[in-house]
Formats: sequence, C-alpha cells, structure tokens
Amino acid sequence: MKKVISIILIFIIVISLSISISNISLATENLTIKTDNQTIQKNENFKIYINIGNIKVASYTLNIYFDNDKLEYISGPKNTNVVNNRIINVWYDQTGGKNTRQNQDIAVFEFKAKETGVVNFNLTGEFYDSNGSRINTNNTNENPTNISNSSLQINIIEKQENNIEPNAITGEDNNSLLKIMRLDKEGLIPEFSPDIKDYYFIADLDTNNLEVTAIPEATNANVQISGNQGLKEGLNTILIEVTSRDNTSKSVYTINATKTRDKEAANSNLETLAIENVMLEPIFDVSILNYKASVPNSTENLNVFAVPENINGKVEITGKDNLKEGDNLVKVRVTAPNGYSFKDYIVNVHRRTQEEDKIFEEEQIANSEKLNSIIDEKGLEFFSNEQEVENEEENKNNQIINYRTNFIVLGLILVVGVEIFVIKKKK
Repeated sequence: MKKVISIILIFIIVISLSISISNISLATENLTIKTDNQTIQKNENFKIYINIGNIKVASYTLNIYFDNDKLEYISGPKNTNVVNNRIINVWYDQTGGKNTRQNQDIAVFEFKAKETGVVNFNLTGEFYDSNGSRINTNNTNENPTNISNSSLQINIIEKQENNIEPNAITGEDNNSLLKIMRLDKEGLIPEFSPDIKDYYFIADLDTNNLEVTAIPEATNANVQISGNQGLKEGLNTILIEVTSRDNTSKSVYTINATKTRDKEAANSNLETLAIENVMLEPIFDVSILNYKASVPNSTENLNVFAVPENINGKVEITGKDNLKEGDNLVKVRVTAPNGYSFKDYIVNVHRRTQEEDKIFEEEQIANSEKLNSIIDEKGLEFFSNEQEVENEEENKNNQIINYRTNFIVLGLILVVGVEIFVIKKKK
C-alpha cells in the first residue's frame, strides 16, 4: 500500500513540475546567413557569412546544404569538410569556455557560380555552452538544438557586358568610402562604419595572416590592402586604401593589430569615460570609440574622467582645453601595459554659439511644455492602463495557482480512493 501511495505522489509532483516548467518562456535566437550581393554573375566568386546571434556558444557543428550543380565550393574555415552538397564545419573553444562566441560572424565560405538559376542555402546547427550542455535555440520542442529554417537565396545570371555609363551603376566618381569591411576572425573593434577610419584587433601567436574583406561603396573604386600578411609579434598596421574612380578622393582605413601571447597586457580598453556636466551620445560602451557631445557657449574647458580597464594602462587626454566655437575633437588615448598597444576614444564636442544657445534653450522649454501637456492629458489614462495590466497579470497568476491546487486536491482524492479500495479488498 505504501508503495502505491508513493508512486502516485511522485506522479503528482512530476506533473506539477511539468506544468510549472511549461509556463517558462524560452529565449530563442536563430542563425542567419547573409551575403554581400544576392545577384551573382555566372563564373563569379562570392562569399556567405554565418552569424551566431545572441547566444553564447563554446562549441558547435554547422551543416550547410547547397546546390552543387550550380555552385562550386572554394574555401571555408578550419575543420570544414565537404561531402557532395553538404558542408560540415566544427568549432570548439580551446580555452574551455573563456572565449565563447556571440553576436558575430562565426564562419565565412566562398563559392563560385557555375550555372545560372536560383540557388538556396539551408543551414542547421547544434550548439553547446561552456558546461557542455546543449543550448536550446528553438521555441519548439521537436528539435530544440537544431535550426532548420535559416536559409539564403541567390540568383545567378549570365555575365553581362557593361553598356551603361559607369556613374549609373557605381555611384559618384569621387566616392572613396568602403561599404563593407570585415576580418576572417572575430574581435575587430569598433563595429565597422564607413565614416570610422581607425580599428583595433588582438591576435594570438598562431595568427600569421588576416583575411580582409573590403568592398567599396562605388563599384569602380580601387582598393589596396597591405600589412595583413606575415604578422609579427607586437603591433602591426594594416592599411586599406580606397581611391575613387576619378582619383580625386582617397580614404585610408587603419587596423592596428596586436599579435601577442599575453592579451591582458595588450588591454587598451577604457572602463569608464565621462565628462563633467556633459552627456555623451551614445552612452559609453567599451566597444564604442566615437561619441558626440554638445556644450554651452560658456564652456571653455572640460573635465574628462577616463579610467582604463587594466590599472597599469596609461591614459592621455588631448583637446579638452581652450574649446573653440563649433566642433572640437577630444581624444582619449589608452596605452596598454605592454607599452605599444593603444586605442583612441574620440569625442566630437560642439561648443554652441550664443545664438545656438538661445535656440537650444527655446527648444528645451518647448519640449518641457509639450511633455507636461502630454502627461496632463494622458497621465490618468496611462496609469489606468497600467492598473489593468497588473490586474490581468494577477488574475493569470491566480488561475495558475487555482489550477495547481485543484490538481493536487484531485491527486489526494485519488490516493485516498486507492487506499480505501485496498482496505476493502483485504477484508
């Protein structure tokens, strides 16, 4: 009799826990496949990029399916095998979970278009965290560790002769900006923007070469890349020089790449950056290196507060004194403990003229009056809606509690019924 009762009680507890777990919402993130151009000419090479999304992974296995009748596989990252129309790529963090991957391109694959037509890439993957546990990346329960709906479609067309004026398809003749810039390894800081010219990267001693993808905004602009091969230990300067089609404009993008065995000694990050009585735009983040700020006409000097992540790092601030009316560049250079790795945080500080001060004050007063008016008109309605939401949430919680209570009572009735039945049977 005790065994029967124990089994029933265990059954009730398991069901109750299942109900509780079912109310937990699982965060989901998907892999994405992207390319620089979804229309490719026949016999042209192109690349696809796999992005991991907002999940931290310590190891994974990717499966990419493609049309090998129309596409020829050219290259991919290490630990990649190709069998017919299937690419298998495996990666794991050799540090045991210290260098997990998140929000980045984790793999780049190059193909050649052999035949015209529409081709599809389909992607699945299995992911594990630093504890070796599988990561649920799907909000369905059928295949929780695989992503089966990530896909990319590319159109392959016949190679066309350029019978159109160059400006009609390539943009301005004097455009020397990049549209895309990326490395074959993660870690480039800051995130690429055509207007940002200085970048930073830390490589381990096993990295001898860096593959740089640099695509200009104007198709006919000339791009030259140097310094990315044969990296030496220490500081390396990689230059991406973009010259416009008419040779009147030139942009130089610089990647300061440090090759080292001690990444902490190469740490040139800021932990804190603030200016007294000044709001930075955007809000400070260690991976954002360019900011804007506006100050009154009465401000001639700035009190800048900058603290490096590594206490042995050195901070040098220039441009904070004797501000002129208009734009001023304040540079905060952080030199790492190794003495040669560095990073520049730039703040474009606009000192307003007296006329701009008046306009600024008028806008502030107008915005304040508008905000007060909205609060007066909508305030009561807002708080009423908030109360309704709270009441709805409370009703839902009460329903869940009542449901579980009824279920437990039903289980206890079942236990008592079984006990009475056994006693009668013994008599």
